Amino acid sequence: MPIYLDHNAGAPLRAEAAAAISRLLADGRGNPSSVHRSGQRSRRSLEAARAQVAAVVGAEPRQLVFTSGGTESNNLAVFGAIAAASRRRKIISSEIEHSSILAPLAELERRGFDVVRVASDSDGRIDRERVLAALDAETALVTLGLANSEVGTIQDLASLASACRDIGALLHVDAAQAVGRIAVHVNALGCNLMTLSGHKLGAPAGIGALYIRDYAKFAPTVFGGPHENGMRAGTPNLLGAVAFGAAAEVAMNAMSTESDRITSLTASLLARLRDAIPGLRLNGPLVGRLPNTINLTFPGVLGESMLIALDLEGVELSMGSACAAGAVEPSHVLRAMGRSVADARSSLRISLGWSNTAEEIAAVAEIIPSVWRRVASAEPLSEVSAR
Repeated sequence: MPIYLDHNAGAPLRAEAAAAISRLLADGRGNPSSVHRSGQRSRRSLEAARAQVAAVVGAEPRQLVFTSGGTESNNLAVFGAIAAASRRRKIISSEIEHSSILAPLAELERRGFDVVRVASDSDGRIDRERVLAALDAETALVTLGLANSEVGTIQDLASLASACRDIGALLHVDAAQAVGRIAVHVNALGCNLMTLSGHKLGAPAGIGALYIRDYAKFAPTVFGGPHENGMRAGTPNLLGAVAFGAAAEVAMNAMSTESDRITSLTASLLARLRDAIPGLRLNGPLVGRLPNTINLTFPGVLGESMLIALDLEGVELSMGSACAAGAVEPSHVLRAMGRSVADARSSLRISLGWSNTAEEIAAVAEIIPSVWRRVASAEPLSEVSAR
């Protein structure tokens, strides 16, 4: 069986989520919006799932809108905030955000909005003072990721909430990578909007949620019915929602012990790889990073070559965000952190999760250095640098 180390792209389906889907397939028949008995049974299942997902971030169930995933939640947050922002035309974000934030902002910029992209430091930390300096009465939205999907850096966003509130801007937190891996609470962050993604927790792909604080000035972007409290028209993905709820509940209940376990496995792997590969570089901070994520620059090789060679050995990882798979350009996150094109193209992301075992990590600690030595000997350093 392959050793799967790409949990940031999507975690394997949890047994509890699969069981929730099976129960619903066996018992559920109705549309949650229907008034008959089957419809109301489905409605109860949907609302129970909403409560489970809301609980993992300390939200009220009524504040949660189910979506098709993190990308839709981010798009809904950005365009929904702007649609209700009256004459405000400024959005503040950063250079290291996920593509589902960067692309909507590029579209708004094309429409004439003022988009400020704050730089990060060499560890992927966003400068709080630069965000505050950009805030003014024209700002409609500040949208930032809580934990970076590629290098795992955790941002201090709670300190921005009061300044956003004072100026009348909404604070959106993309927490897709953070929820279930570190403690996340909407009130502690003070955010108005928060993105969640089901398949990062062990639900199937195609289900997500957006938290919307009660007083947030927000407008729907999809019309056609009163579903999801009028915030997102369309019959909800009931199978996805119940699976999301089951996965969220398991992740929340296991978080403290699971975080310690994953932290230990990741630290062990990093230490062994550093001992075995001279010149190996960690991208991102040693402290203040998601416990499951390590992004590494491998000297003298192309990341693509390592990726393919490792896959042939049964080790599955990635070069960065899954949404950028197949892209020719090097990671925009690593480039924004000051890495050269050559270093960015020589980097791989390893992201552990609930399905990984100590035995797998011990095996990987032997396989990766062996593959690196083989690839490095076959791939001259001058050729790598030229690319």
